Amino acid sequence: MAFTYTGCAVHGCNLPTSSPNNLCAKHRLPGHVVRRPGDNEMVITAWAAKHDHEEGVIFLNDFALGDLFGGRAGFEKKLQDQGFVEVRNIPTEEEVKSIGANKKMAEWSGPWLPEYPWDRKAN
Repeated sequence: MAFTYTGCAVHGCNLPTSSPNNLCAKHRLPGHVVRRPGDNEMVITAWAAKHDHEEGVIFLNDFALGDLFGGRAGFEKKLQDQGFVEVRNIPTEEEVKSIGANKKMAEWSGPWLPEYPWDRKAN
């Protein structure tokens, strides 16, 4: 039997969620619904960003968006702290596909990482 969260993943927010979202209507962002084994569902959010003149797309599930960053503003700040510029949420799967249609995506494109190669060089 799958465990279902019923409250928003943003700490201190007790507003209800509705499947497949882990965020309430106040914190929810558009994304792509993913179903995992055991009937677990989540929404994957996509973020366009640039770093050193490279463009890419970063993905983050909605539970992590709320739990780790408190929502959109916190995640955008984290990406900016990691050196990304022109960060924006990409609302549709079609837009995600169109971003990479005519250009090579940066090698850092993919799931969000707590540390990127340039972070390691700075240490």
